[in-house]
Amino acid sequence: MKGIKEIFIFLVIGILLVFIDDFSQDDRNKIPVDDQLLTQLSQAFEIQFDRKPNDEELTNLLINWYEDEILYQEALTKGFDSDDEIVRRRLIQKYNDFLRTQAFSYEPTEEELRTFYEENLARYMKPFNISFTHKFYKDKDSSEEDIFFSGDSFVGITEIKVNGNFGEGFFQKILEEEDKRISSTYGWHEINDLKIYPEKVKSFEIIKDDVLNDFMLAHNAELYEANLLKIKDKYELIFNQ
Repeated sequence: MKGIKEIFIFLVIGILLVFIDDFSQDDRNKIPVDDQLLTQLSQAFEIQFDRKPNDEELTNLLINWYEDEILYQEALTKGFDSDDEIVRRRLIQKYNDFLRTQAFSYEPTEEELRTFYEENLARYMKPFNISFTHKFYKDKDSSEEDIFFSGDSFVGITEIKVNGNFGEGFFQKILEEEDKRISSTYGWHEINDLKIYPEKVKSFEIIKDDVLNDFMLAHNAELYEANLLKIKDKYELIFNQ
């Protein structure tokens, strides 16, 4: 980024001159500024304004960050973070997030994914479903076809969806009743082109991306629990009398 080194040198000298009387030369009071910080400030500006900051704007961003940082450090020095439930909850959440994202840098092998798939076949079952068309009549003996609000053709539809469209028990009626016209909550239906598809396992190749996602979620959860146990071993709960 153009001018980053010059801005950095100028600001460091300026900040030291302005605040030299207020801070000790102890290393604990030195606030480091590097290219990574400047890049972060620039990226945050770009996200908000859809353009990169110019040199003056970047300078102001760094000054604002510096002023916030010294207030933050002073607050820590004076113990303002102690016994503050909001700060406590925020730190807990941040560390929780940190622990939960550790596994996502892991890249499983093909063998690991296939093993996970085989051990969790129930997740990848395509449920029993049917396809059919129908004609809708208000009355059983009517010859005048009516319009059904959910349409007249259904493909690969499960029991839950069939019953959701036609009323409880309609799915079983389609499979069991011999009459072409069967009743629903809304009237009578003449069922045609019925096809039945038994439950089956989806092939690994088709759902490999789903398997990878499930594997990573499971791996993340296991790693989180393992890290949490390690942390628990460092601490002892003591009840004061």
